[in-house]
Amino acid sequence: MTYSIVARDPASGQLGVAAQSCYFALGSVLPWARAGVGAVATQSMVDPAYGPRCLDRLAAGVPVAEALEAVRAADEGREVRQVGVVDATGAVASFTGSSCIAVVGHAAGDGYSAQANMMAGPGVCEAMAAAFEAAGAAPGTTLADRLVAALVAAEGQGGDARGQMSAALLVVEGQRRDHPWEGVLVDVRVDHHPEPLTELARLVTVARAYHLCDVAETALVQGDVAGALAGATAGLDLLPGEGNLLLSHIAALAASGRVDEAAAEVRQLVAGRPAWEGVLRALIARGFVPLPDGVTIDGLLA
Repeated sequence: MTYSIVARDPASGQLGVAAQSCYFALGSVLPWARAGVGAVATQSMVDPAYGPRCLDRLAAGVPVAEALEAVRAADEGREVRQVGVVDATGAVASFTGSSCIAVVGHAAGDGYSAQANMMAGPGVCEAMAAAFEAAGAAPGTTLADRLVAALVAAEGQGGDARGQMSAALLVVEGQRRDHPWEGVLVDVRVDHHPEPLTELARLVTVARAYHLCDVAETALVQGDVAGALAGATAGLDLLPGEGNLLLSHIAALAASGRVDEAAAEVRQLVAGRPAWEGVLRALIARGFVPLPDGVTIDGLLA
């Protein structure tokens, strides 16, 4: 009883899936994706096994339509299922079982498939498709942004007949990794909320900020001080005042020799939550926050 979209971004190769439903914690069962392999949305009377089983077949080189049909054929409850799949080439496949509750449908385009069941009215899948394509024309729009736009359009068309409750979005890299848990770029979910799509969009921004924080910390470990400062600054711009991001920015500033600015941010961090002082002392003592020669935590706090 859900609407969802699976898609591949042709520019980056990223793969993603997003959905909303008046069902608790849909993110725990519906979205599946594997970097460089594909993405799956399994819904209606959901069988989570469609996710890993389809992805395993795609990883083995089975064409998307054949992969989905093989999993479907082995499922005795297939007539109550609805599933959408996209592979690493952008090929898509979907099916809606004959016992899914109307209004049902799906709409596919270049690199994406939208599917829905138990909708308040017709046109939900078409609205998702149109919004996903339109969002792709905007410069700088990420796959996550386009997926959110598709969900918002679905809700604007009436959405789930029962209303809203939970939402989820999962995006992975286009390049295959050694392990299925690697290459995850965005993995956010809203389990129970009066406005799950608004909250989902906020969490996508939070995820982007923390990804930039991770980039900054990796750059700092590798000695790329300029890259660390750029990433930390960009992340903090998205989430001003966020303690963890502020810490990464402090480390990058200190490594860049901008000690006065780092000190000002240390005082800001500790003023907001005094317990940060102990955390900072421990991190500095272990070398995780490198300070220039002659600079100490006491000096930064003075």
